[in-house]
Amino acid sequence: MRRRVLLSSLFIFTPSIISTVFVLLALTSPRWAVQKYYLNLDGQSSLGAEWVTPICIAHKSPFYRCESPVINTTDPTHPVCTVPNCQFYKPYGRNQTSCRLAVETNDTDPNSVTNAGEQECQEVHWTGNLQIAASVFITLGLILLLPLTVANAMLALGSSSSSSSPEPRTEAEATATSTTIKENHMNSNHHHPASPRHLLSPFAPSLVLLTIVFFGVGALLQFTAQFFGVLAMTINGTPFPDQAVQHNRDILGATPWIMDRALTSYASVAWTMALCAAVGIGLVYRLPRLEKLL
Repeated sequence: MRRRVLLSSLFIFTPSIISTVFVLLALTSPRWAVQKYYLNLDGQSSLGAEWVTPICIAHKSPFYRCESPVINTTDPTHPVCTVPNCQFYKPYGRNQTSCRLAVETNDTDPNSVTNAGEQECQEVHWTGNLQIAASVFITLGLILLLPLTVANAMLALGSSSSSSSPEPRTEAEATATSTTIKENHMNSNHHHPASPRHLLSPFAPSLVLLTIVFFGVGALLQFTAQFFGVLAMTINGTPFPDQAVQHNRDILGATPWIMDRALTSYASVAWTMALCAAVGIGLVYRLPRLEKLL
């Protein structure tokens, strides 16, 4: 029985660790979306028919952005493509984020590193704020789950070590032990030694409920951040292909922004594992008894 409790606690602790790792990976990764640039051979626009190996790649996240690609054709047989000024930006502050309006930058250059439309910037800021909130809630859920897991492990290991079989006793020893048990039973109504499980019980149900709330809210926030991220990073993401290659239209082609690993894998694993942890905690741990209002 105790072994099953220990295994259940460790089994629930595993998805909480996975969720925390992946939500932090999504927060810090620049690979939310990717735009690939291809060389159009012989100056002919192949419209993707010959786009096999990109000549350079740009990544983007709610906190990371690059400028439009620059291609060097000094050697016509081996042109070199670079994506300049890729850097992380602050999550808040006027004229300091990864997506800024022209009214903030006073920059009318269509190839500006951060200039974008109001719709895109609103979605980028919502995505970033939701991702930060999801990281905080899921991390706090892991911190709250840690003492519950440690307490269950200590109780299970302590119980298993104390349940070893007793040594054979003589008839006199057995009689003396029986007398002692009867005397202790007579005084049991006056003295109740507190076990570790008893000391933990008043606080554990409330802690369990709070942990479920943190993981559940964190999963919802991560899912919503992923939803807004698809809008901000791909559907409304700039620069558009024509903007990205406008000065090199004859020799360079670009794809639209597509989802990358942080927006697909990291975010999906984070909210899925957080939801699994919340459900598992509710099934295994004891919850507080709430009084009925009616």
